[in-house]
Amino acid sequence: VPLGAVPEPLKNAVLATEDRRFFDHTGFDPVGIARALVTDLKRGELDQGASTLTQQLVKNYFLSPERTFRRKLLEAYLAVILESRTGKSDILELYLNDVYLGQRGSFGIHGVGQAGQIFFGKDLKNLTVAESALIAALIPSPNATNPFLHPRAALERRNVVIGQMRDAGLLTEAVAAREREAPLGLVEGAVDQG
Repeated sequence: VPLGAVPEPLKNAVLATEDRRFFDHTGFDPVGIARALVTDLKRGELDQGASTLTQQLVKNYFLSPERTFRRKLLEAYLAVILESRTGKSDILELYLNDVYLGQRGSFGIHGVGQAGQIFFGKDLKNLTVAESALIAALIPSPNATNPFLHPRAALERRNVVIGQMRDAGLLTEAVAAREREAPLGLVEGAVDQG
């Protein structure tokens, strides 16, 4: 899907939840890392990822999923190199077309275009803000928040994303309140569930 065909609410939802400073950093985000570290220290657990979209793209394309300090450093290094050679729009387009968004039966859902069709039976241009927020909500944990299998978890996570969009100034409080009340709006039968 070309970036120009991805509606603003969907781009905004992904950026608000995954990498608010995407257009301000050079591949890795020291501010995001510091924020995640402070949050983890307050909670007493290592939970925050702090990976930029570029780092996530590098990890998915070039690196193993292992969680080591060495791999994380290599991920940040490669993200800086990628950003020095590729424009932000190209990186965002690649990310939106590649991101893993869960399973529907035996079918792996990769990219926002497939997600729009499988979850809502819609082209991206016809997605609502709530539907866009649901797609973005799946990114951190697509199987645990699969809306077909775990509708309550998906709804809760979607509403968190709507709140993040409001906090980032991308939605008014009135629009955010209205979108939080929207049903999931899933369609059945888009792909074989076997």
